[in-house]
Amino acid sequence: MYKAIQIKSKERVRDLAEVFTGEREVNAMLDLVKNQSEKIDSTFLEPACGNGNFLIAILKRKLNVVQKKYKKQEDIEFYTIIAAASIYGIDISEENVVEARQRMLNEIKNFYYNIFNTKKVNKSFWDSINWILEKNIILGDTINKMQDIVFIEYSVPKKYFLERREFRLVEQMSISKELLKKQNIKIIQLFSENIKLKNYKACKCTNLCQ
Repeated sequence: MYKAIQIKSKERVRDLAEVFTGEREVNAMLDLVKNQSEKIDSTFLEPACGNGNFLIAILKRKLNVVQKKYKKQEDIEFYTIIAAASIYGIDISEENVVEARQRMLNEIKNFYYNIFNTKKVNKSFWDSINWILEKNIILGDTINKMQDIVFIEYSVPKKYFLERREFRLVEQMSISKELLKKQNIKIIQLFSENIKLKNYKACKCTNLCQ
């Protein structure tokens, strides 16, 4: 029988309140925001991401769009970076964070090499992908220590370039809650123009870690 909720152990459920949502349920929930989940640059945050079931499902949808829309290697690399940069995850378990990053990396590798199996490997592309996964999927406690969580927002000043700004998650969530009350909206905007910790200079998307 198919199980919608899966666990690794009773101890982990007790200590971490950890359960995993099945693939069918993940996709059913994403279908409720189908247009956003299939938009390459739409932003998603999973505040208790586990080992990445939601993150992987969102990534797959975005990469399917990249494959359909673009053919040039440079374009596919750029929009794959945009897709990865739009997905954020937090988990209280370091083991889950490491596994989620690796699963995301493996998904991108499978996607990339299925298209470019005879192309020369672009090392700077993979350096940027690894950098983004390290910054976007992080160890944190969204219940007790949200003030310690910092994320980077990525924007595109021109094609193949990215700008980055750091935001403290607790401040962004506070702003979003106020907007929910005032404007009666259902989708929270993760980043705001109002409160920035740090700005980075625009750089080529394959030079993020330099």
